[in-house]
Amino acid sequence: MLNDLTSSSLFLPLGLFIALAVALVLLVWNMVAELTHRRLKSRPLNTYQRTRRKAKAGDPKACMACAEMLEKGTGGAPDKPHLIHYYLNRAFTIWYGMARQGDGYAALKLAEICNFGHTYPKFSKYADRAYRAALAVNEANAAAGDINGCAYAGYQYRYGLGCATDYDTAAMYLERAADMGHAASMKLLADLYLNGLKPRPDPVTAARLVRQAALIGDPEALERVGDNHLDNTGEVASRELAYCWYALAARKGRRQAMRKLETLEQDWTPKQLRDIQDRLATFVPA
Repeated sequence: MLNDLTSSSLFLPLGLFIALAVALVLLVWNMVAELTHRRLKSRPLNTYQRTRRKAKAGDPKACMACAEMLEKGTGGAPDKPHLIHYYLNRAFTIWYGMARQGDGYAALKLAEICNFGHTYPKFSKYADRAYRAALAVNEANAAAGDINGCAYAGYQYRYGLGCATDYDTAAMYLERAADMGHAASMKLLADLYLNGLKPRPDPVTAARLVRQAALIGDPEALERVGDNHLDNTGEVASRELAYCWYALAARKGRRQAMRKLETLEQDWTPKQLRDIQDRLATFVPA
């Protein structure tokens, strides 16, 4: 009897100790799992994940971007090539409906999907047919006085999308779009003048067109005006003016302009930098 009591008295604390140890292990396990879950939830989304959200909401541009990231393995995209066709099909369906309503941009994007996997200037036979259909839509819209129709028709003639490359016809459409205030057309037309694809190189006219797009607020054009001042390409050579235009572009999120600002700042003394920043405070683009 005494032995039985002694044995029971020994096993009781041991059992309690084991129970408490198990409970403590379970508690720690749950805490670790909760912290891991919270960390995973709070981890910032990568480029692919952010774009995928937009794609799921029905944004065709985001669908195309997801397909490109999946193809190239960029932006944190997973190794799931079968998803490429899923996103391309989603984008195609959305743009097809828009193209049937006479949207020239959507018609161009359909052709781009048909040419997915090919690099310009190579085209699949389906893409060439789709680009010709897009050109018919854009020329019809241009004839009706639509600014985007003029811009996209000019773009297609510039690069020979669905037609033979024709710089004169491209310039005609781009000039019409530029006159109506289309910033991208101003920049593309400026490239024609700058590169001599018009009768002869004309950097002054090219710079005027880029400045015109910049005054509308186009970020890339703002940066290009700075480049023109820095390189004396159709603009007065001035590092200070280049700095001011780069600053305007940087405020609109142009990272390249930010880097150019930093490069200029490295060549100036602290006093020179203060002086140019004072000038920037009152700088009015014109």
